[in-house]
This record gives sequence, C-alpha cells and structure tokens, in this order.
Amino acid sequence: MANKIANMKPRASYYLPKGTELDGKLISKLIKRHSADIKAYDFLASYLDGREPMMVRPAPNQLLAVNNFAGYIVNLNSAYLVGNPVQYQASQGVNIDPILDNYKDQNIYDLDSELAEDCSTYGRAYELVYADEDATPLSAKLNVRSTILIRDDSFKHEVMYAIVATPVLSDSGEPKADAFHITVWDDRTIRRFMLNGEMLTEEEKEEEHFFGKVPVIEYVNNRRCRGDYESVISLIDAYNILQSDRIIDREKLVDAILAFYGVNMTEEDRMRIKEGRVITLPQDAKGEYIIKNINETDADVLRETLAKDIHKFSMTPDMTDEQFSGNSSGVAISYKLLPFEENCKTKERYFERSLMERFKLYNQFLATKSQMQIVPIADIDAIFTRSLPKNDLEISQIINNLQGMVDTPQLIAQLSFIKDGEEAFELAKKEEESTPREDTDFSNLEIQETRLEDIA
Repeated sequence: MANKIANMKPRASYYLPKGTELDGKLISKLIKRHSADIKAYDFLASYLDGREPMMVRPAPNQLLAVNNFAGYIVNLNSAYLVGNPVQYQASQGVNIDPILDNYKDQNIYDLDSELAEDCSTYGRAYELVYADEDATPLSAKLNVRSTILIRDDSFKHEVMYAIVATPVLSDSGEPKADAFHITVWDDRTIRRFMLNGEMLTEEEKEEEHFFGKVPVIEYVNNRRCRGDYESVISLIDAYNILQSDRIIDREKLVDAILAFYGVNMTEEDRMRIKEGRVITLPQDAKGEYIIKNINETDADVLRETLAKDIHKFSMTPDMTDEQFSGNSSGVAISYKLLPFEENCKTKERYFERSLMERFKLYNQFLATKSQMQIVPIADIDAIFTRSLPKNDLEISQIINNLQGMVDTPQLIAQLSFIKDGEEAFELAKKEEESTPREDTDFSNLEIQETRLEDIA
C-alpha cells in the first residue's frame, strides 16, 4: 500500500505554445499521459466509496473492516465551504440580476456542492458552460477522468483547449483500446471527432459557442491539486487494519484449540465432547483453551491515536468530540476550528476564482444576446457563509453593543435565521410604521394613585 501511494504521481497540467493546432498524434499522447491521473482518481475514489480494493491484507480470506474516514472528510469539508449557497454582491448601480436569475432557475448551488466534493476528493473538478436549445446558458459537471485542459505556456497560462475523451464501447460493453469520442472546445468553437489510434476523423461540423473563451472551468482544491484525505491515506489504512485485526481476533476465540493435559483421549471421547459439550477428566488431568492474550486497552489507545492523527493532518475536526459540546462559546469553538478554517480559506480562494470565471462566461453570453452589459469582475464579490451552528443569543448581545457603530442591516445579517439582512431590516421598519402607537394617558396614573391612597 505504501508503494502505491508513493508511486501515485501528482495531478498533471498541460501547457503548449500559443497557436499549437491539435491533431490525432498530439491528442493520443495527451490521453496516454492522462491515464496516470485516471489511476490516481480511481485510487482516491475507492476510499471515498468505502471499497478500498487496493488494500493488501496478510491473507486474502481475512476480514477488512472499512471505516469511511474519506467520506467523512469530504462531506464535512465540502459542506463547510458551500453548504450554505454562495451569494453574489455587486457594486452600487451594477445590475447582475440576469445572471443571478439564471443561477436560481437551474439551482446552480447544487452544482457548486458537487464541484466542491470533486475538489475535496480528487483535488480538482471541471465545469462546462453551454447553451441549450433555447439559447439559455447552463452549467454541468464534467468527469475528471475524461477531461483534459490545455493552457498556453505564457505567464498567464490562459486556457487554449478543453478536451473530453469518452472511450468507444464494443458490442460487449467494454472500452475499445485507443478508440475515443473526442470533443474539443477552443475560445470560439466546439468540434467533435472520432480518434482511432492516432487517426482523427471529424464526426460533426464545428459549432460556434459565443462565450468568448473556452467554456470549461477548472476548480482546484489547492495549488498542488491534492484531495483533502490524500495525505492521510496511510493512517486510514493503519486504522482499518487495526480494527480488522481486533475483529479477527474475536472471531478466532470461537475456534480456539482445547488442550488436555494428563489424559489419553480416543476419537469417541473427542466426538462426545464436541456434541455434548461435557467431559469427565481423571483427578490429575486438566483442560484449557489455547488463546492469544489480547490487550484491549493498548489497542484502544492506538485506535484513538490514529483517529486523532487522521483528523489532525487532514485538518478536519472530529465533530463527535466531547470538547465541542463542552463549551459553546464562539471564541472557544473558533480556536478549535482554526486549522480547519485556515484550510477552508485556501479552498475558498481557489473556488472563488473559478466562480468568477463562470460569471464572465455567463456575462459574455448574455451580453451577446443584449440581455445585460459587460460587468467588470472587480465590481462583483462572491460571499461564502460557513455552515456552522451559531449562538444567536451571543450574537444578539453583540448586535446590541454595536448599535450606532455598524449599519443595522449588516448587524441583522449575522443572525443564523436571517437570509437577507437588508430585506429583514426593511420589513421591520414597515411593520413598525404600520403599527399605531397608543397615546399615554397620564390622568389614569393620577386616578390610580388616588385610589391606592384611598385603600390605604
């Protein structure tokens, strides 16, 4: 297993000189190089699915107890990053409603979640922006195994081509060797080919896509394009082996050898013991099971140490830890989540960069259809809201302390049950204005005081 991890190559990036034309020989070479990435993706996916088929046990018939740490790490990281939908804020006077309405119509927030999961698992993800039959821009997730992105060799590394290579299937359903359906996007067109070996044959006429750039976006988890549990795979293996061995040891207790001392036994005696579970021994004879002494305390200490190391080095907190429920202070929880938060900020920066690429593609397409103006990216902010439980009582106290120092809508937006601070503030104002105020009648107070004196 250690050798498999050591031999797993880093995710590849492909750079070509500007103006390079794609041909069958070059595409075939890229696909062969990409096969190393596919092996890495399959390896990582086996841990996410809880299969881990590459785990080597001392004997093939021994149990492998799989504890799905990978799934836990991916789910927690992706949910923390985009569990709450990403919001977009434009500078004053800038209208981005056409794009936001489009995002809402296709529920693009579900796609964001899927892209975040791919990033967390494989270290990268790909999104295709395309136009449907009604000329409406839409997005879809591409398979990392079949997608190759090619950049130029300049300092900007602009995307030149995106290739999706889908294996051609035989009649039996198996992929044919060196035969692929190829789709190529450049900054203007979409082209489709059939690749046999190094022979490239056009399948359909090229189409224009009107996005102004290659409409395939790469999302990366970090600058090394590594998944969130990739660095702790050996620790996950060790944890699974330990748990498997403990279960196997328990199973072997059932088949423990029964040894007798000071007595000669016939085959008939052995059968009687096996069936009747009773035996009478001579005075000086004895019998006992031969079993391995199991130190459960040491094994449990090792298990807890491995689990802590997995959470520590993947920078993913163990939310079942009693320490989280012992102190609900926001500051205390923030300290416990500091490594997790710092790692998430790195993921957020890369994710936001790709979201801005998506925005530019949609903006260009809708501007071509005269549905909106070109909006500079400098006027747009993507706002990520962490998916964490909040102490609304503590936040309400902070809001009261900051009244008059910070805008009220901004303060209200800090409450977990408020989605739009500005909207909530305006509704509260309208409700206050529509509620009639009762005039205070101070004469009632005098009469009340008089009556109290009379009673006295």
